[in-house]
Amino acid sequence: MSDTKSYEFSRIFRQGWNAAKKKLADGHTVGDDSNAADLNPYSTTEERVRWSEGFDQALASHAKPYSTPGGSTWRPAKQKRDS
Repeated sequence: MSDTKSYEFSRIFRQGWNAAKKKLADGHTVGDDSNAADLNPYSTTEERVRWSEGFDQALASHAKPYSTPGGSTWRPAKQKRDS
């Protein structure tokens, strides 16, 4: 596989991962993936599979969503040290 194709697939995987994390951040549960295929924006089988792998692995990782519902977890470094 070419470097360009590998890069494209890594981005597609990451998009699937981010879609799952956003879904979790929006309050959906891990078992609530009934419309995961509908969220997949790709048309080729290869791309759809890669996106789905990212989506499924993100749900299986049990990692917290990348943001919290209703806001960001970011705080300035000075404020973090003062807490």
